[in-house]
Amino acid sequence: MRRLCLTLLCGLVAVPAAVAAARATGDGVLELKAAAGSVVLSGTRGTVWGQMDSGKLVATDPLLGDGAIFVSGAEGVEQKDDFVTVYTGKDLHFRVTGGKYRLRFKGAGIDLTAVGVGTAWLTGDAFSDPGDFSLDNGKWVPLPVLTRVYRFGVQPATTP
Repeated sequence: MRRLCLTLLCGLVAVPAAVAAARATGDGVLELKAAAGSVVLSGTRGTVWGQMDSGKLVATDPLLGDGAIFVSGAEGVEQKDDFVTVYTGKDLHFRVTGGKYRLRFKGAGIDLTAVGVGTAWLTGDAFSDPGDFSLDNGKWVPLPVLTRVYRFGVQPATTP
C-alpha cells in the first residue's frame, strides 16, 4: 500500500512538470534526417547533436566561453582563427552545448536535432535524394532544392 501511494504521489508531481517542460517558452526543435546538400544553422541558444556521413562542417563559435562545440571523427581539421574551425571527412559526429553557434554543413547523410532558438538555411541536393526535415515535431517534409529559411524557437526581441 505504501508503494502504491508513493507511486501515485510521484505521478502527480512528475506529470505536470513534464507537461510544463514540453511547453517551455522559447524553445523550438529542428530535425534533419538523411539530408544531402547545404545546411546552415545559426543559434542564439540551445543544443545541437548529430552526425554526417561525409562532407565538410564549418563550426563558428562567435562568443568563446558561452558554450562549446565538439566534433569527432574528422579526417581533416583546419583552425581558421580563434572562432572558426573546418572539419572534413566521413562519419563526423558533432555536439553543441549552449551558447551562440553557427554550423555550415555541405555533404550527405546529415542527421541532427537542434533544440532551442535559431535559424536554418536549408538547400537540398537537386541531383540526389535531399532528405527530410521537421520543425517543432511537425510532419517530415523533403528539404527544398532552392534555399529556404526556417526559424525555430521564439526569436529574441531586437532592440533599436
